[in-house]
Amino acid sequence: MGALLILVKSGMHIPVVDIFAGPGGLGEGFSAYTAPRNARHQPFKIAISAEMEVNAAKTLRLRAFYRQFAPGKAPTSYYDYVAGRAAAPWTDATESQWAAAGHEARQLKLGEPADDKELHARIREVAAEGDPWVLIGGPPCQAYSLVGRARNRGVVGYKAEEDPRHFLYKHYLKILRNYSPAAFVMENVKGILSSKVGGELMFPRILEDLRAPGGRNGPKYKILPLVEEQNGLFDDEDGRRYILRAEELGVPQARHRVVLFGVREDVEIGSVRQIRRAAGQYGVGDVLAGMPKLRSGITNVEFDDWPAAAREVLRHAAELSDDAKVSRELKDQAKLVASSDAGPGGRSMPKAASADSVPEHLKSWLLDQRLGHILNHEVRPHMWMDLVRYGYASAFTRIHGRAPRGASEFPEAMHPNHENWTSGKFVDRFKVQAWEHPSSTVTSHLSKDGHYFIHPDPAQLRSLSVREAARLQTFPDNYFFEGSRGAQFRQVGNAVPPWMARQIADVVYSALGSRAEVNSWNDLSDSTKS
Repeated sequence: MGALLILVKSGMHIPVVDIFAGPGGLGEGFSAYTAPRNARHQPFKIAISAEMEVNAAKTLRLRAFYRQFAPGKAPTSYYDYVAGRAAAPWTDATESQWAAAGHEARQLKLGEPADDKELHARIREVAAEGDPWVLIGGPPCQAYSLVGRARNRGVVGYKAEEDPRHFLYKHYLKILRNYSPAAFVMENVKGILSSKVGGELMFPRILEDLRAPGGRNGPKYKILPLVEEQNGLFDDEDGRRYILRAEELGVPQARHRVVLFGVREDVEIGSVRQIRRAAGQYGVGDVLAGMPKLRSGITNVEFDDWPAAAREVLRHAAELSDDAKVSRELKDQAKLVASSDAGPGGRSMPKAASADSVPEHLKSWLLDQRLGHILNHEVRPHMWMDLVRYGYASAFTRIHGRAPRGASEFPEAMHPNHENWTSGKFVDRFKVQAWEHPSSTVTSHLSKDGHYFIHPDPAQLRSLSVREAARLQTFPDNYFFEGSRGAQFRQVGNAVPPWMARQIADVVYSALGSRAEVNSWNDLSDSTKS
């Protein structure tokens, strides 16, 4: 077959099919991406997004409704809903847009016959239009992640070759084989590079399958590295050339993911505009310093006066501390806790976040002047002694520039009654996310406890809120997460950072977009720190 030159005309949309969509982080990056030479044109349009988890599917539909309108033109009813002032995001005047959002975002479990039938019927509709389209998404990573594999080793009789989660990527293969999209993007954890089944590495097999999903007679794909410096740094079979490090791409979070970008071999792509690493990195404080302060609840102690309780926690931590500098810092922090210091948080806080600290490249991405509220700014309550440990750890981080590590750096009187606490295996059990550094990888474990994500302000005595985790992931402030607080944390932790996804979308567009619109584009490297 000869080379196929794809010309995307001005104003044309490239359909995107998003499977294993989660709350839509990858899809958000594509749908909000604007063409380099026409900032008003968003060339990608989500045609279908499929997600099995009920709350994430609700989040997807709500965001799909928001996207039915031009940027900045979402109806007041949307803002009333996310602020808790209305029971639904739509009105009689926007009922058709709500229906369209429901047609786009579907709760579907791949592998279930009825759900597969619906998904493939929708994909056939997209493929039948004859325009170039893109398949994106990331199969669930529990079987590939290092943590998931450690858990599996503890399961009696566990056999990797019998775990269907290792083979969820085959849903990709079936779509690629049957419908031949012009390009695809598949994202997964870095652990996929070392995961083995039957003693053999899975990644070379996955790579081979994606290159020829239909076997000998099916479509063929070229797998291209997305980051500029990694082109030629590793050989074709070295999976490291496909790793994206979010902290190098303007995201205030250390998150390393394998992202495979495939283009059908018969598509003439010319010169692909790869991602350039940002000139500098961003810290937690760059996106969280201006957020309204919150207070934590206490699960095992009754109290009527939060400031008084906070002062008592900080003073107790100071008494137990065996580090004189940390003890003084805790006493100083106790004096700073005022009655109006912090609110309780919730679905919507009627306050605005300061934009002063937000990096320039993220201001228009994160902020929405119409919002007037902080959404999903909820934090879990903690046990009394955990708050003591949080206070100590935060103060220690202020003094020493890093969180205390395990039993050797926590006063013995603060040691939790945890099995293996002194074994050295849990040195990051209580970890503060320092203001000046990118955060640790935001994970779904936040739904269970916040010990690994302690807020750097000692006086707030808490773990991060859902919105703070979402900011570290670069979700826009007007992106609302449905479900309970735990469900929201799981959605945020499982997502692709939208700002990173936006840069992936730029590479894809450079490969599929009109030659008239593809040019050398000065990306975020011009607006980053030196």
